[in-house]
Amino acid sequence: MTYNASILGIRLTCATLVANFRGGSVGAAEGEKFIRALDLARKRHHPFLAYVHGTAGIRIQEGVNGLIQMPRVTLAVRRYIEQGGLYIVLYDTNSYAGPVASFLGCSPYQYAVRSARIGFAGPGVIRETTGMDIPPDYHSAYKALSRGHIQDIWDRRDIRANMHQAFLTMGGRNLYYR
Repeated sequence: MTYNASILGIRLTCATLVANFRGGSVGAAEGEKFIRALDLARKRHHPFLAYVHGTAGIRIQEGVNGLIQMPRVTLAVRRYIEQGGLYIVLYDTNSYAGPVASFLGCSPYQYAVRSARIGFAGPGVIRETTGMDIPPDYHSAYKALSRGHIQDIWDRRDIRANMHQAFLTMGGRNLYYR
């Protein structure tokens, strides 16, 4: 889902990856919507929020059409950032695989709620591939923070205030939406 929103007076463009359709996997339609939302944010001089409410990777059923979304969206994100846009990622629930390794991972500002689980491969994929179980906290937000993948862990009740503060303070003086 993509939409325009406002957080305490700061207008922004948001793309949300939602896990209730095919595990939140990204296919051609999701990639195209993400790219169009980035383009709209650039034209309107809005900061961009990628709110990740679960993703299970790239939609493998679409073959190359699904796989090509990683570089397509990554290039769109890089263009947006290079043109002065502020790109923030907030992980809310389970977030794994291609999107995390590509276009979500491009953000210099990534945050997670306490209950988020973040990683390149999910526990099931790791078990199938290696034959080993991973520790229960292996994908926790705290592990992602200790590895430097995210910059902070937020309490769900503080998301609005923290997001507002992030939009006010992130980046240089020349951010065009201020």
